[in-house]
This record gives sequence, structure tokens and C-alpha cells, in this order.
Amino acid sequence: MVHVETLIYAVRHFKNLTWLDLTDSSELNDSVFDALSSTVRSLSYLRLPGAKMKDVSTEAVAHVISVQNANTLCQFKVIHGTNIFENDSVLKAVGQRHGRSLQRLTLAICDLEHSGLREYGSLCSELVSLNLEYASGVTDDVVLPMLNNCRQLAKLDLTETDCTHITIQALSTPSDSTEPQLRLFGAMKRLILNSIDAPFTTNLFLPLADACPDLEELHMNSILADSYQDFSFFLAKMNQLRDLDIGNVFPEFTDSNLISLVDALPALRWLSIANTHITDKSLIYLAEKAPNLSDLCILGCDQVTKTGLMGFLNEMVNKKGFKRLDITFCRLDDSAVAEIRERARTIAAEYGFTEIIEIEGDDQFTDSLAEEEEGEREDGDDQMDEDVDNESAASMDSDGEGSISTIGSLDTFHQESFINELSLQEEYDIDTTELEEIEEEEEEEGEMSDYSDTFSDLEGDNVRPNNIIQS
Repeated sequence: MVHVETLIYAVRHFKNLTWLDLTDSSELNDSVFDALSSTVRSLSYLRLPGAKMKDVSTEAVAHVISVQNANTLCQFKVIHGTNIFENDSVLKAVGQRHGRSLQRLTLAICDLEHSGLREYGSLCSELVSLNLEYASGVTDDVVLPMLNNCRQLAKLDLTETDCTHITIQALSTPSDSTEPQLRLFGAMKRLILNSIDAPFTTNLFLPLADACPDLEELHMNSILADSYQDFSFFLAKMNQLRDLDIGNVFPEFTDSNLISLVDALPALRWLSIANTHITDKSLIYLAEKAPNLSDLCILGCDQVTKTGLMGFLNEMVNKKGFKRLDITFCRLDDSAVAEIRERARTIAAEYGFTEIIEIEGDDQFTDSLAEEEEGEREDGDDQMDEDVDNESAASMDSDGEGSISTIGSLDTFHQESFINELSLQEEYDIDTTELEEIEEEEEEEGEMSDYSDTFSDLEGDNVRPNNIIQS
């Protein structure tokens, strides 16, 4: 664990920092941010551990952001923010000082009721990624001004916010018009709408297909829907889709629906159809017809059998990109799950897979029945989305004034002797499912598709603008 005094010492000696991730630091206080304000002027990336900042004032954070050179901050991330958004000073500094440079904004599991996101978020006109998942105080009135000014968004995550169909409509229809506009968000690649109050209707989603024709990932777990037939009309326009989460959306979803879905999406890579009525028949068809499939969630699909799952794995032997299968709550006994896992290991060994296929399915028959009786069976397989590898930093100058550009972690920092690598290693002490999912998504976002040079920022946090000092 790195103490605050050690971190302050490092900051004061490394004036050229551009990349600062405090996620795994110990508890922070204003002294750390005062040191940053007095030393650093060119931050392009700033990630703060919201849950470890109860002793940090909003003014101290806002001052760090305000004293940076204008329009240098490209990425600002806070996960599990508590008190730092109790007023609008932080986002006011972000929007007014760096509105023309900020490209990625993550405010996940944060209380944004009084944050000023509505007033100052819209100043960030260059955003390509906006992640507000599980944040409170996020409504249509907050998001709409940002959508009006950020038409080059490539990723939008509104999971479990208070947004409604009004926000979905704004993705296809400009605020100054009553008619949908083709390619209004033509750069959009990843849209995450899990558990928001925006029921799927053709009138709402068909214009979205025209406004975001190149969409590659759609996650709409647990939103309301009338029928899969209406959804099929939407899919017919979305042949670029590779990742799709419709778990807990279409309870009447059957084999014929899965077969038509596979036929409509030839590039399918990631699929969640949790709690549907598919059987072995369509499962085998999926394995045969989806050559790029790498991840499948059939949680709660209790009409699938061990025989069908074995057949599915056997069909995947020539698809070395397949990595994960979630069969939780499929009413399989322990021995069946063990056999399926053993078959997955055997396939990986015999056919030269670089990784063993991960089989999730420890909770099965008994737990599934208990959950069903309580009416609480749920997916819990939210798609994973963005972040940062630990970064190394360059060596110190002989006079002790550093040219280091990155602080990602401090596992070998000694005050007696300067070193080349800094890391802050400590377990995140927040025990929430949402946080774990977000952290995993941030780590894996770099594995998502290459959206072009314009949106290279989405490939992972290790991609930096050319003008950023790298160690």
C-alpha cells in the first residue's frame, strides 16, 4: 500500500505527468491534489477512485483540473464517486477548461444529482465515449443537451439510469426537428441501454437503425418489449451488429427466433439470450452458423440439455476464438456441469486453443428452483466496457526533476533512490457487483473492435494522442 506522503513526494518531482490513475491508491486527501495543482500542468488522462476520496474536497479536485493547460485533458474517469460531485465545481472545470479536448468521460456509479452535468457536460463537444452506467441523477433532461452537441459519439452507456424513450428518440431525431435524420449518430458503434425505461417499439427503434447504421454492439438487457417479431424488423437493418444482449427481454423467444437471429447477424461475436425458451436444436444451429462466436450467455435457459451443450462444444472445435459459455441456472446437475467443463478442456488441448473455454455454471438446479420460487431469476451477465493497463514511467533527470509522464502504480517506489517504474498496487475495497463488472469492462475495452483512427481512443487507454509525452 502506498501512503499519501509517498504519492505527494512522487508528484512533486515529476512535473511532466500526463497520465494519472489513482484507482489503486490508499485513502486520499486534499494534500495530494494540492501537490498536483502546484506541479502538474499537462494531464491528458485523470482517473479518480471515488470511494477513496471521502477526505477530498470538490474544490481541490476542481483546482487540479482548472490549472492544467487549456484543452489538454482527453479522458476523465470516476467510478463510485461519492462526495466529489456534491456541487458543480468539478464538471464546471472539466467543461469550461477542457471542453474542446475531452474525448472520454466516465462517471459510473456516481451521484450526479448536483454535479452540473446538464450545464457543463454539453460543453464537451468532442466526446466519443460517454459512460454514465449506474449513476443517479441522470435523466433525459441531463443527457439531451450532451447528445445535441456530441454527434460523433461512438460509445454511450446509460445502464440503469433514469433515462427513458425520450433519450432513445434523441439518438435518431434532432431536437429542432420532428423527423428522424439518417446517420445522425453515424459514428455510434456501442450502445448500452440495459434496464432503462425505454420499451422496445418499432416506432422508436427503427429510426435508431437508420441513425446508427454501423452499430456493432447493442445491449438492452431487461428492457420492455412487445414481441420478437417487431425486433426482427430492427435486426434486418442492423447487419453490422456483432455483440447483442437481449437477455430478459423476450420471454417467448424460441428456437425459430434464435435461428432467424443467427441468419440476420452473420458477424455475431457475443450473444446473451438469458431466460429464453431455446432448446438444443437452435443451440446447435448457432454453433454451426456463427463462425465468429466467442461468448454465449444462455443463463436460465432450462430447456437446454447436457447432450445439446456437448454437441454445441463439439461444433465449436474449429472456432478457436470461442472463449466463454454461461450455463448458470440451466437446471443441470453437478456431474453434467463437470462433464461439460472437462469436454471444454479436452477441446482446447486437442485442437490447439490458446485459452481453455470458460464455463460458468456453478449455480444450477437447486439454486435455480429457489430463485424461480422467489421470482428473482435474473441475467447478471452485463457486457464488459473500457479502461487502462498499468503504465510504466521514464527515468528521473539527474537534478531530481522528473520527465516522467505517467503514474499508474507504485509498487517499487523508494524515496531513497529514484526508479524507472511506478505503480500503485492495492485491492479496490468496494464490494459491489456493479463495480466488478465495470472494472472488468474497462480492462477489456481494448479488446473491442478497431473503430478507425478517428476513434482510436476507444481501443484502450494505452492509446494516447500524439502530443502526449510517453515514457
